Amino acid sequence: MINLVNKKYVPNRQNAVFFNLLMARISEQIIEQIRSTADIIEVVSGYVQLKKRGRNYFGLCPFHGEKTPSFSVSPERQIYKCFGCSVGGGVINFIMEIEGMEFVNAVKHLADQYSIELQIDESAEQSKDLITQLFEIHSKTAQTFLNNLGTEEGSKVLAHLESRGLTRETIKKFKLGYSMKQNNALLLAFRKEGVGGKAMQQSGLFIDTKNGYMDKFRGRIMFSIYNSAGKIAAFAGRVFESDDPAKYINSPETPIYNKSKILYGLHETKQKIRESKSVIVVEGYLDFLQLYQSGIHNIVAVSGTAFTDQHALQIKRFCEKVHLAYDGDSAGKAAAIRAGYVLLRAGLLPLIANIPDGFDPDDWVKRDGNTPFLKAVENAEKLLLFHFQNYKGDITTTSGKTAFVNDVLMEIVQIKDPVSRELQGRELSEIVGVSAESIFQSLHSMLEKLKRRQSFQKNNKSPKPKTEDKKQLLENDLIRICFAEDITIRKFLFDNVKPEWLVTDLSQKIYEKVYIHLHSANAPEPSLIMDELKNEDHRNKLAELVFDLEKITPSLKSAEDCVRRLEQNWLNIHIQSIREELKNAESSGSNPLPLMKKIDEFQSRKNNLSRQYPADE
Repeated sequence: MINLVNKKYVPNRQNAVFFNLLMARISEQIIEQIRSTADIIEVVSGYVQLKKRGRNYFGLCPFHGEKTPSFSVSPERQIYKCFGCSVGGGVINFIMEIEGMEFVNAVKHLADQYSIELQIDESAEQSKDLITQLFEIHSKTAQTFLNNLGTEEGSKVLAHLESRGLTRETIKKFKLGYSMKQNNALLLAFRKEGVGGKAMQQSGLFIDTKNGYMDKFRGRIMFSIYNSAGKIAAFAGRVFESDDPAKYINSPETPIYNKSKILYGLHETKQKIRESKSVIVVEGYLDFLQLYQSGIHNIVAVSGTAFTDQHALQIKRFCEKVHLAYDGDSAGKAAAIRAGYVLLRAGLLPLIANIPDGFDPDDWVKRDGNTPFLKAVENAEKLLLFHFQNYKGDITTTSGKTAFVNDVLMEIVQIKDPVSRELQGRELSEIVGVSAESIFQSLHSMLEKLKRRQSFQKNNKSPKPKTEDKKQLLENDLIRICFAEDITIRKFLFDNVKPEWLVTDLSQKIYEKVYIHLHSANAPEPSLIMDELKNEDHRNKLAELVFDLEKITPSLKSAEDCVRRLEQNWLNIHIQSIREELKNAESSGSNPLPLMKKIDEFQSRKNNLSRQYPADE
């Protein structure tokens, strides 16, 4: 039995440790240079259409579907904040989130974009976190699979790929390859290199069997799956010369791979998609490769799953017009229709190309070249019309037409934007020859039922606790005051606030990062603090607190009042706790005097606070 785990992995327990390890690889001066050079408005504008409104810029959030802009960027503070889904951070955090990168690679990305020379100590193995290790494992694995095509066993696969019309240049560019039939070829290679057991376990490349760990992919044609940032995050293996009923097997979801978010080939085609303002979506890896090789570059493929809402959001970052070019059989047409409604809900324009029956884009382009395919894309039908033309029921009868209308209305009712709903309703009316009044009457009835169902579900849920109690609101005030321009205020907080007074973990983690900047000559920079906050919830909360700082005017008096209330709350909590102990002491016959003295001591401190920081009359 081969033991996969050969050393213990201990995750970083504190943000400070994580950040210090990163600093060992990239100097703090370089990160500050990148942060000050990479203007957040310019960077975000590469992904989101922003419009200035007052002091800030607004646009549609790239992280969740919406019709009304709630995503705001502050040029003054160099941070972003979505008031719809609560994400927030600085320019480096934005690249990490939108491109799916870890911190170091986000810094590299911005350094490349702004021509900043970056020196990284790649030999500092101890600084590599799990995510970095996983990407390195996948990169080495892809190269191994590619190299396997040069072996005697892999030569048949290379010949097969070339017979399918793929050139060696395409095979190399997209890292196609072959996984050897030996059940532990990859495992032995990584163990020999001393790769950490935790990373190997979570890579999805190995499976645990009764005979020990072995390679997941064996004797298969391999497709490397890249994330949008161009890093290999997963693999798909196609059966080759085997009677295995599983035509494809794919990597499981891992810390670096979510199949519902990744579109195959997007890393290579996103710029072309942005330029052409449209994208062609195909079902298979070979469809993508054949079309890309033929010169069609505004294209992506779904990766081992049905088209999802997350896929739609990925596309929405780059364009609004989507051509679905699925297989020409009935299953392909049905899948294209389902994907079309997903796109429609996301506020995109879905069009469906008519592919000849019995063909997929790969076969069609290989046989006839890309001209007929491009013509089909150019003449693609709108979703509702395509659905009508390919409806399985008999639309020549009243009952069949009614069933079609109800099926479509069930999809339209899920569209949140009322204007888009109305437009689709009118289009449906024209297609089926039913009055718009009847369509909207049925749609209104469905909407009312949906609202009642949602209201019922909401009312029957367990009541949610208040998101923020008085203690949290008070601690929010403290965090905001920490960003005061007046150094006198910040020094007062530095000298008088004790971290243990903060009772919520959220505030403690944020204050821990802000505290060390309070005695600096300049006010803390929100974007810098956000880079140091590894936890997304902590970062989002800080973005919420500091985004509109100009709306408050911190004063020494407000700082004193905040300190007084914080200490009072802390004392009240301890007095209450000691009183509970006192009850137990009295019932058990223990001496209550020490506890009573402690209560008096804390009560005296409370009285002194009122004299030290008198409240306004």
